[in-house]
Amino acid sequence: MFNNHALRKIREWLGAAPSLLIFLILILYPVLALLVQTFLPHMFDVHMSLKPSLAPIREVFANPLNFIAVLNSLELGLAAAVVATVFGTICAFGSVRAGRLWRIIIDTGVWIVFFAPSYVIAQGWLGLMQDGGIAAELFHLPNGWSAWFFTKYGLAVTMGLRYIPFVYFAMTQAIVNIGTEFEQAGRLLGASRRLLFRRITLPLMTPALLAGASLAFAEGFGDFGFAAAITPSTHIPMITYQIYALLDQAPVDYPGAAGLSLLMIIVMGAAFWLQMSWVKRRSYSTVSSHSRVKVTHEPHRFSPAVLGALVILVVALVLPLGSTVLDSLLKSSATGVGPGNWTLHHYHQVMNLGNSGVGSLRRTFVYAVITGLLTMVFGLYLAFQMMFKKTVAIRIINTIMIATIAIPGIVLAAGFIFAYNAVWLIPVHLVIYGTPLCLGMAYLAGTLPFSIRLQLGAMNQMSPNLTTAAASLGAKQGTILRRVVLPLVRGTAVSTFFMALTGTMFELPASSLLYPAGYPPFPEVIQQKFNAFEYARGSALTILGMAIVFAMYAIGRLLEWRLSKGSTTSKGETAPEPVMQSRTESVTVG
Repeated sequence: MFNNHALRKIREWLGAAPSLLIFLILILYPVLALLVQTFLPHMFDVHMSLKPSLAPIREVFANPLNFIAVLNSLELGLAAAVVATVFGTICAFGSVRAGRLWRIIIDTGVWIVFFAPSYVIAQGWLGLMQDGGIAAELFHLPNGWSAWFFTKYGLAVTMGLRYIPFVYFAMTQAIVNIGTEFEQAGRLLGASRRLLFRRITLPLMTPALLAGASLAFAEGFGDFGFAAAITPSTHIPMITYQIYALLDQAPVDYPGAAGLSLLMIIVMGAAFWLQMSWVKRRSYSTVSSHSRVKVTHEPHRFSPAVLGALVILVVALVLPLGSTVLDSLLKSSATGVGPGNWTLHHYHQVMNLGNSGVGSLRRTFVYAVITGLLTMVFGLYLAFQMMFKKTVAIRIINTIMIATIAIPGIVLAAGFIFAYNAVWLIPVHLVIYGTPLCLGMAYLAGTLPFSIRLQLGAMNQMSPNLTTAAASLGAKQGTILRRVVLPLVRGTAVSTFFMALTGTMFELPASSLLYPAGYPPFPEVIQQKFNAFEYARGSALTILGMAIVFAMYAIGRLLEWRLSKGSTTSKGETAPEPVMQSRTESVTVG
């Protein structure tokens, strides 16, 4: 018979069963199905074999194209991280030292760069820089003028410009938190501004600098959007595009894709581990009860840092997106930008494309709404379990779920191919690969870890006495979640809904690998248009999608602000801060 301890353990595991099931279906099974391919390469064959082999790992290094792709991604990831760190730091200093108006302009520009999908930015650069492109036609430039751009150097700079927000978000708060007392102490000792920056400001910013740089490296190394847009034009193979190519070719090379995916996970995990290990070596505390915030309130202050930030944002944002807008509005880029050359014809065309135009937009919007709702509900439930149920099962889920944030979208999407196309699912009729259900699950798996992390951040600010008191009065878990927790974190819940909604609209890796035949989602249609050199239609679709995303983002921010404003307990305990702006922060502190 079971003793009391054993019965308690059984109840704990049964209580965690719903969380385990969600975690197993969406995260654990696809990831394991992918990773197991690296050691059991014939496990998913029609004639399944459990014979172990390291051939997939050897293939990564034996196949020259795979090896070059890995090296290119490492080089470009590191170079892009350096560029993003330098430019992002300048933008952060510019924002902190600017007056209110310029700060709003810089902050808004960085957020637009953050929300713009990388393949949209990349396609904008291609439309601007290629032979016969916008720049060549407008300024009558000869063919070959931009050959330097289609090299690793040009690619590293454009990728670095795309990852500025990851450094900016980390650095801005760090600069503010340093306060003024450290610099004032240095000045009293006679230190120059250069010495103050090198010996005081820069060392104190190390955690934020490393966090931003590691995120920029991870984004550069695992970015599929840039690779999908740039690789066919530059012939610079990258690891994410190589995984896609191995899964898109005939015959499909599942073990090779699995080996590259495992390598990606190891490299990205190592980057985050190094960052955290470095930060733990010493204290970088800058916030105390005596700290004075370092923010200017002068309405028209304009410093060199502000000028530098504005120039960087013009290059990072205005040039690529401006090229996309011009592509979508000009009858012909060869006849200048005069009034007679403007047209909405391309927008009319994409509106009449049916299944590959507005149809795909409508289809993806439905996916996005459902993904947003499920992300909000599941994220709230799982975060509640992780926060208030300290069982072994929940701790395991928490640890692995947060670790999945580091898994690139292309790797997770590849895992869904293996997991839900497996031969052992045929007898039970659960082969859902190539169905809307599989694509929707992949969208959900990609957004759920972020939602959980944000909800945990919000719930960490709640006093546990609230839930303990409710439980003492006999309230069940569902009642506590609905009547106590939800009212206090409703702003965060709404923000996770809109985060998933806007993110799904332009999600490319899962859309490219998992869409049902004949029913491509919106991101895949945009990519198809650009790959077919239909730049005007592709640009028109992009602008339509971005207008919808920014409208949804604005609605989300308004709702979040209104809900969070009213979330105050009767004892003066305020609700957690809105977190729609803290997606990147959740990654760095995870």
